[in-house]
Amino acid sequence: MVKYEKATVSEFLAIAELDREAWKLNRNSEFIPDGEHVWRLWVEHALVFLAKEANVVIGAILAFPCISKKWCVHKVFVRQDKRDLGIGTKLFDELLKEIDKIGVDCFLTVDPTNDSAIRLYEKWGFTEREFVKGYYRPNEDRFVLTRKHSEN
Repeated sequence: MVKYEKATVSEFLAIAELDREAWKLNRNSEFIPDGEHVWRLWVEHALVFLAKEANVVIGAILAFPCISKKWCVHKVFVRQDKRDLGIGTKLFDELLKEIDKIGVDCFLTVDPTNDSAIRLYEKWGFTEREFVKGYYRPNEDRFVLTRKHSEN
């Protein structure tokens, strides 16, 4: 059975390890993923939700506040052998429920060629879209997708 809960400081090393493994499947996997230090800070000062099975971290999602007053949904990843089971969707649902409680807009970036992810993000309300050429490097463009907080 998969449990979903907020991360605790004691889990940051397991999250960082899973992040490194998930990153290997990225289109630009040669670049360095986030490390232990930043995961330690995020777990304590941002929103990090975990999917755990038998007390093992199998997925995580992160959002942190920005000086723009929006929150950045920075990461979501699931262990490779646990993908396509709805775990990422449930993590997103938990995170967005918490962001809605806070009452803020949030945004994320996505590879413009990742049509399936874009469609999924749009279903969650990330409907404002800005194209940024060379977001990371000259050949790495991104869409910045924003989800406006609803007053309802």
